[in-house]
Amino acid sequence: MGKSLKDQAQIIAVTEIVRHGEQLILPENMSLPQAMDLLERRAEYEKEVTAFREEYDVLPYDGAHALAEVLIAKFGWAPATSTPGFFGDTPPQLVNVETAPGVYASVPWGRFSLPNIKGHIETSVAMKEGRYTFAIDANVLRMNENTVRSLFAEVREYLKTGSIYKGKAIKIRFLDNDGTPLRMPEPKFLDTSKINPDGLIYAADVQASVETNLFTPVSRAADCIANGIPVKRGILLSGTFGTGKTMAATVASRLAVDNGITYVYVPRANELSHAIEFAKQYQSPACVIFCEDIDREVNGDRSVAMDDILNILDGIDTKNANIITVLTTNDLDSINAAMLRPGRLDAVIHVTPPDAAAVEKLVRLYGGSAIDAETDLSGVGVALDGTIPAVIAEVVKRAKLSQLRLQPVGSKVEKISAEALTEAAKTMRAQITLLRERSEAKTVVPTIDGLLQDYIAAGASEAGDRVGKFANKVGVKGV
Repeated sequence: MGKSLKDQAQIIAVTEIVRHGEQLILPENMSLPQAMDLLERRAEYEKEVTAFREEYDVLPYDGAHALAEVLIAKFGWAPATSTPGFFGDTPPQLVNVETAPGVYASVPWGRFSLPNIKGHIETSVAMKEGRYTFAIDANVLRMNENTVRSLFAEVREYLKTGSIYKGKAIKIRFLDNDGTPLRMPEPKFLDTSKINPDGLIYAADVQASVETNLFTPVSRAADCIANGIPVKRGILLSGTFGTGKTMAATVASRLAVDNGITYVYVPRANELSHAIEFAKQYQSPACVIFCEDIDREVNGDRSVAMDDILNILDGIDTKNANIITVLTTNDLDSINAAMLRPGRLDAVIHVTPPDAAAVEKLVRLYGGSAIDAETDLSGVGVALDGTIPAVIAEVVKRAKLSQLRLQPVGSKVEKISAEALTEAAKTMRAQITLLRERSEAKTVVPTIDGLLQDYIAAGASEAGDRVGKFANKVGVKGV
């Protein structure tokens, strides 16, 4: 009875076959018949077909693009063959994949033959946490196994730096509108090239907080690491509508892309935990996640969904992750206190409307060359102190009409004077005051007598004894 390869290994001290140089070297204690027997068995072994699979935690088209790039670099081309099927062979597909804003590449998907390799590899998909990821299946002779595994390792290495999403800004959904995980999330590239960081103007204290806690880690991640400063940060931008919270995150996207950092915008707060898991693959040197209206998911009492968000923000598997999470809220008071704990959030920045000094800067920004540098805008700053940037931009537009009134008939408005700007600012201020007064007049403060009458009218018994509960229910304090 013949000996197996395993049995042969027990008799012969060295049985590993290594191809090297031009000489056939045998161990000193190995006879030629033994060597011939071993080589024959090895030849049979290498003719066996082996199947194996490699999975990558990236989106399928990202992985397919990486494989195509590796094949082109290695062989000069990415060969493809038809896939046999019950109803006939399926020809290889060319998928049009966006690799940057407005830039597309044709990426092959399907079965590939490789030069000098018996068998094939085939792109496929795997599943992780309800979403599709990339996988490659191999069906080759054992003699080619190491070569193919080496190819798979090159694809994994390429994805570390060559992923089509690394260093780009993208918008992505992980759940549909009903909260069901999307099997194939489709990132959309965001063009940051036209974002002007100089257009972000706040009151001095707000500006300093935003630049220190958000812009510095994004634009100087390497310096943070070199100085032992954690890149992982959680920043909450709070404030009323229109004060510029989203604009801060938008400027952060430009700074991220300019510094080779991936920026992920997730529009729904209930997708934050999915976004953080996704971002882990892009955290070298850092990744930025932006999510608006976080109060929708972390208000009221603790829940399972809230705990998922809280845990992933500072859980064990994200403690050392270089992920900068930027959140916004218009209702800071509603956020559960557990969310505000240091460690989950490193900075809570209240973004206030521009003060007088910030108003002057915004007026100059919106007016551009139409406003001379020496024009005194202090009166405009005072008149518009505390108004949101959108209102200030509207004032500059209205000032052009005011300026036209001040000029001769038939002339063209090329410069806007301080007088015209001040007039437009005062008119706007009066309009805002009127709107505020009307809004406040519509607010009715409930009285105890009114509450009691409403409760009795509803048919409640012992209304007098239960008025306190009813008052608390509708929000009247001190009852």
